[in-house]
Amino acid sequence: MMTRKSALLLSFFACIFLTSFEYTQKISVATFGAIPNDGLNDATALRKAMAYAKMHKGIGLYFPPGVYDFRDEKAVELMNAVMSGKMGNDPEKTIFTPYYPYSRGLDFNGLEDIYVEAAGATLLLDGWMEPVSLEHCKNITIKGLTIDYKRKPHSIGKIIAVQPAYYDVVFDSIYPVTAGMAIPRMIIWDDIAKRMFPKAKGMPSKTELIAPQTLRIYYKTEPDWKDKFVIIPNSFHFRPAILIHEASDIHLDEVTIHSQPGMGIVGHRSRNITMTGLRIVPSGGSFMSTNTDATHFTTCTGWLRFLDCTFEGHGDDAVNIHNYYYTIQTPAKGKGYDLLVKAKTFTHAQVLDYPDVGDTLELVKRSSLATVKKMVVRSRVNDFKELRSRVELNESLPADLENYFLINSSRLPKVEIKGCTITANLARGLLIKTRNVLIEHCLIRESTGTGIHVGAESYWHEGLPSANIVIRYNHIIRCGRGSGVQDGASGIAVKIDAPDITVPGLHKNLLIEGNIIEGENAERGISVSGAENVVIRYNEITGCKNPVVVKYSDNVHVYGNIGSKDIHEKHIQ
Repeated sequence: MMTRKSALLLSFFACIFLTSFEYTQKISVATFGAIPNDGLNDATALRKAMAYAKMHKGIGLYFPPGVYDFRDEKAVELMNAVMSGKMGNDPEKTIFTPYYPYSRGLDFNGLEDIYVEAAGATLLLDGWMEPVSLEHCKNITIKGLTIDYKRKPHSIGKIIAVQPAYYDVVFDSIYPVTAGMAIPRMIIWDDIAKRMFPKAKGMPSKTELIAPQTLRIYYKTEPDWKDKFVIIPNSFHFRPAILIHEASDIHLDEVTIHSQPGMGIVGHRSRNITMTGLRIVPSGGSFMSTNTDATHFTTCTGWLRFLDCTFEGHGDDAVNIHNYYYTIQTPAKGKGYDLLVKAKTFTHAQVLDYPDVGDTLELVKRSSLATVKKMVVRSRVNDFKELRSRVELNESLPADLENYFLINSSRLPKVEIKGCTITANLARGLLIKTRNVLIEHCLIRESTGTGIHVGAESYWHEGLPSANIVIRYNHIIRCGRGSGVQDGASGIAVKIDAPDITVPGLHKNLLIEGNIIEGENAERGISVSGAENVVIRYNEITGCKNPVVVKYSDNVHVYGNIGSKDIHEKHIQ
């Protein structure tokens, strides 16, 4: 156990260590009483350290290696309410709503020029919260921090008995269970293949505690489940482990996220984000990391970089990048138009999304997601209570507003995803609904959905159709077996999700080159639809009935691929 004397020594050496960084002051969190590995609650001390940083711009903040216990009573109350079943089987309906109150861990709101050195340091949370909040801040670097939960926000047990209408599961003591705990989803784990079964299961009709740490879960079963493991994320979305909101120049270097009752990282209306060596992976003994997406970025600008990152065991896509389709309404009084996000779960930061004055909005047909014309925002007034933005544009919109969306094409980052590894997750590896993207030298293995999905999705109100996309030199192995598969494609799917998918040319300027795709009895290797100016060349495709399929697209060139015929199957129904 670390003594206060040794902690102060570490604080002194931390200052020496950090002198290579040009900051006005360098200080250890031990100075404020945050002592790792002592088993005491460090929440107050760490909040004092953050308060000190708010008063001293340019600080270097050092976390000596070890475990920092962080317990928040309101967050514990929320966790207990979910785990006891007080919020039903789908707590997302309550806890993932606009401006729902929540607890924060390390709060960087308003800070500038901060360097956090936390190699070997773990923030161990007790209670459901947002561990790191990067809001309204600039030039923040976090290096080496690990985020995990004392009681994981998921439960894993072994199936010991199976009947047609129910199955019995015994859970290790590290996952305390109750008869009524929230079970929004169930995922069967194949312990031999070390991956999730192709499709997730829905909510059970009921559960019973039939013995200590043993649940009887009522759900239509399959005989081969016996002796397998079931993963139960105890929520869908909640707060992310790291929120990046209205922030700029954010660097996450060798940060690790082991678990979170929601997404790993959510970035919203932010600029210039770089993640190097980011790891969103299960901790030892677990098969799950985050309950939903590993990362999710919306309405960002500047650059967005994923360099040598690792994603594993998350309950949804590893990377999802998009803007929101606005529903348009004419106000009862006053000029202009009201813009609302009518997506199924609102925005992923659960705060208002809005354009800036001078931004270009594209008027889009709801039926096909085809752009009709572009216009410029002349004025904007936000109504945070009503969750809408009142805008005036440089020209009038059509009278039949119900047939159109608006979407902001000014707030699109340049994206680089290089050298990343994605493995054993639910849904897709990479979901790209933006423009100017480079994906190269990545390994995507056994995602249940398509490895790389380039799309625009009307159902989720997420877009735009993509342009200037380069996908090259990636290795995509045994993906596309179930949940999240797109057009039957194991490797790469380019498509439009809209009532009318027959419009060519929505996705523009794509190069798919030099990828190795190993399907597992897959229907397709690469599927392209609704595109123009596409080159598919020098890819090696195996294990797919139809290696390359192209439909509803123009000016597509397919050549030099191994394991596929050089065909252009145009306008296949």
